[in-house]
Parts: sequence; structure tokens; C-alpha cells
Amino acid sequence: MPDLRGAALAVLTSVLFATPSLAAPVKTPVPAPAPAPAVQRQAMLLKEVPTQEKLIAFTFDDGPNRRYTPQVLELLQKYHAHATFFLIGQEVVRFPEMVKKIEAAGMEIGNHGMNHKWLHKITADEIQKEITGGSDAITSAGGKKPYLYRLPGGFASDDASKLLGSLGYTVIGWSVDTRDWRMSATAEGIERIVMRDAAPGRIVIMHDGSVHREGTIQALSHVLPALEGQGYKIVSIGELLQKSSYQALRKLPPQKPCGAKKVKSQPKKERPKSFLERLRPTGRKPSGRKAG
Repeated sequence: MPDLRGAALAVLTSVLFATPSLAAPVKTPVPAPAPAPAVQRQAMLLKEVPTQEKLIAFTFDDGPNRRYTPQVLELLQKYHAHATFFLIGQEVVRFPEMVKKIEAAGMEIGNHGMNHKWLHKITADEIQKEITGGSDAITSAGGKKPYLYRLPGGFASDDASKLLGSLGYTVIGWSVDTRDWRMSATAEGIERIVMRDAAPGRIVIMHDGSVHREGTIQALSHVLPALEGQGYKIVSIGELLQKSSYQALRKLPPQKPCGAKKVKSQPKKERPKSFLERLRPTGRKPSGRKAG
């Protein structure tokens, strides 16, 4: 006869040791909190820099140009002046040797885009290509990687501003617009604008690229010694920024792109007419006054 007590004891023992309630509790891992999304800061836009010193920055756009850029460099060196050249990538590809000549003359180079496209009119992908293409063209020609950007036309969009900020650019506008890019611009007119609007911390925009820059060259030959005679020092954007603390720059009110369209003022609402005015016949003067 089988030993029933032994079999029952064996079954009970296996059940007791296999009971989950007697095992150590299993800890459920707590998921790590999701990282906060990175905040994209917009690039700082500067049209002038707060300073008490008589410093004024000169900038030249749309180059390099094999004909006009050397003339600008010669004048700048003659008067011990510095400037920032905002180069277009496609022009750098045409005249790559000019990049090293500009830097060898002690000047600064900034990015003006690959094809001078207005960033507020193109897609985000095109904006990226425009910015990085211009920078790559400059470095491929042996230049330093630029950290300054000049908006073609002065226009930007939120996407462009955020991308420029993420790439570490400072966007440089202008506070003295010579309008030398106009076909009707004259040397006298360019000179008059510069001398009228010159002030400490201002940024002058001129052009050494494209065609018909004879007026710019002639005006430059006059304003450089004239400003020097007034005690001004002509500097690059980098030199101008070094003379102003970062805290002072951050306190500046937000500056709109130079190409931003002015918002038309709304027409003033007419004052509601009084009871007597409403009764007065149209086109007739109030009683007691003679028609003049």
C-alpha cells in the first residue's frame, strides 16, 4: 500500500516553496523623465553698438570682386582703417584668392549667404543651404570660419533667425545706409550720408561687389580722412563688439531687421459728433461767424 502521508508531504513542500507570495517582491523600474525640449534662441541682431569712444565700423557687401575689392583694401590700409567684408559664397568661388588677400590686409570676413537669397522668401532647408554654403565657400578658400552674418536685403524670418542663433552667428545690420547700390548713387551723395549720420558705435554699409562701384571708391577716399580728422577710428565689427560689454549688448532693445517693412499707421478715428453738430447743416458755418 503506497505511503500516502509521504506523498502528501512532498506535494505540500513543493507548493509552499513555489508560492509567489513568499518570494521577494519585484521592484518595477521608474522611467526617467523625458528631457526638456531644447529652446532655440534667435540670433542677436545689431545695427549699432553702445560705446562712448569715437569708433565707427565700416562694412562692405556683395564681394569679393577682383576689380573693386583691392581698391577698397588699398584705401583702408592707407588710412590705417579696418573693416568687415560680408562675402557671397558664389563670388568667393569665382575669386577664391581674394579671401586670403582680405584677411592678409588685417580685415574681417563675414557671411552674406551662398547666393544672396532673401531668407524670408525661402524654405527652412534652403535657408540652411544658403547659410552653410556661404560659410563653407569661405573656409574652402582658406578663410576663417565666419561668426557674423549680414542678411541679404536686411530681411529675415523666425526660422532663419533661430537657425542663425543655433549656428552661433551674430546678425549685423546697419545704422548708416549709404545706398551706394543704387545706379543713381553719386560719390557726393554717399559722402554726404556718411558724414551726416556718423556717430560713435554706428555701422556703415557700403558695397564692393557687383558693378559700378566707382562712386563708392571715390566717396571712401574722402570720408576716411574726413572722419579721421574728426577723431574717429574706423574699425571692423569684431573690434567694435570688443569695445562694448556683453551685458550692455544684451540690454539693448530687440532690433528689427533693416529690411523690415514699416507698418502703416492706422487712420485716426473721428470724434463722435455732438448733438448740435449733428443738427448743423453740412457745408454751413456756425451762426455768429462770417464766411471767409
